[in-house]
Amino acid sequence: MERKSFLSAIFIVLLVSPASIMAKTFEEVNDTRNKRQAQALLPIASYAGLAVSPPVFAALVTAYGVYALYRYNIRRENSGHDSHSCANNRGWCRPTCYSYEYTDWFNNDVCGSYRCCRPGRRG
Repeated sequence: MERKSFLSAIFIVLLVSPASIMAKTFEEVNDTRNKRQAQALLPIASYAGLAVSPPVFAALVTAYGVYALYRYNIRRENSGHDSHSCANNRGWCRPTCYSYEYTDWFNNDVCGSYRCCRPGRRG
């Protein structure tokens, strides 16, 4: 009977001792996580007062929240074109062309729902 009680005591010590070790490990993990979160807030200051593209804006909202973007005056860029050229870099994709531009229907498919607007008059 003494042997069973001795083995039982050893097993209880072995079962209980990792709890204090694990508690210290979890505290260290939480401390490093808090430090990483504080470091992650630093890059948002580099966007202060800027207008960023919609995908970057969505990523910032996901990472920092709307209030942080409002506090740093970060806005979503709302331009009238989808920011890429068409017609071999001789035109721009826009919803409507300016008066001094014409719609290039041949290169229009790269603009999606916009029009490929090229400078000059045709016709």
